[in-house]
Amino acid sequence: MKLSKKDIRSLVEITRKMINFKTPAPIGNEYLCKNYILKLMDDIGMSARIVAKNPKRINIIGEYGNGKQTLALACHIDTVAAGEGWNNNPYKAVVKNGRIIGRGAIDNKGPLAITYTAIRKFIEHFPNFDGKIVFVALADEETDNIFGIKHLLEKKTLEGVNSALIPDGGYFNKLEIGEMGCVQVEIKSLGKAAHSALVKKPQNAIKNLANLIIKLYLINWSSNYNKNFQKTRVNISIINGGGIPNSVPSYASAQLDIRYPLGIRSNDIINKLSSVIKQESGKFKVNIVYTTEPHYVTNKKLIDSFISAASNLKIKMDKITIAGNSVAKEFNLAGIPAIVHYPMEKITAHEPNEYIDISQMEKTTELYYEFLKTYFNV
Repeated sequence: MKLSKKDIRSLVEITRKMINFKTPAPIGNEYLCKNYILKLMDDIGMSARIVAKNPKRINIIGEYGNGKQTLALACHIDTVAAGEGWNNNPYKAVVKNGRIIGRGAIDNKGPLAITYTAIRKFIEHFPNFDGKIVFVALADEETDNIFGIKHLLEKKTLEGVNSALIPDGGYFNKLEIGEMGCVQVEIKSLGKAAHSALVKKPQNAIKNLANLIIKLYLINWSSNYNKNFQKTRVNISIINGGGIPNSVPSYASAQLDIRYPLGIRSNDIINKLSSVIKQESGKFKVNIVYTTEPHYVTNKKLIDSFISAASNLKIKMDKITIAGNSVAKEFNLAGIPAIVHYPMEKITAHEPNEYIDISQMEKTTELYYEFLKTYFNV
């Protein structure tokens, strides 16, 4: 299936309109998109409903079809904040040199337009296919998913969904089938304030914390893990402490972000950290900020359908795992196998002058259409 010029114009128009809805995290205001997305769903015969924990942080779910196989395709409608460095208004989409430029162009409003268009073309050609498509426009992906996928899963809104495609990660030629786990930890170091010129045996909170950080970077993590993943990695992402130069600091803190592979659990990471911390001089308090487990998709029908669709279009498609996390994590940990894909090899998400290539949108729409055909065996 090749897209017509009218289809391509529609792709661009949907993306432009979505970008022009200002929905940056953490405020979101996804409700601004409500009427437009509801109309899009209605135009292709989808029954639509809104599920919301907060009236301004809405999720919109459209459904079409009947059958045992139910496939969800989920995109998010919030974005990161615009930030600095833009050549144009980030919330007024610009079409230039074959690109759509604006906040959310690639992450995730362009992919939403791609997904919708692929579903629309599929329904046009196969209105009586055996199965069900669930098109989900999610809130709150850019922060902690409390108003988005976590709320939907908590309310059992997606019960009956067999598998999912998340157009929000990976690369055009790489299908993401696994994500590392993540442990984020805040470590507080407690010392004793004193004048730096007078104290003989300072209890320096920064010094103790610095010594500990070195030890944490030198931890010998387990090598017994699934080799489809990278090894455990530690990043010190935030550090605070001290007040004035002539005082011994009584407080310092650091936050760690640790990514770890399948075969290791969050408790293994936390226990190892605790063991190292106990051996260090100084007084420390540890706060576990966030944890999630690794996942790896093995659903043969889901993966093979996508790889076969790519092959049918003569697209080389590799399978990868990543250190980052997407909403596929929530789907998979809830028992719904979910794969992840993106329309470009160059990812401009979160950057100033974020853009999406229109030619890649066209190719990806054709790929997703072919995937739907393969998955539902039509």
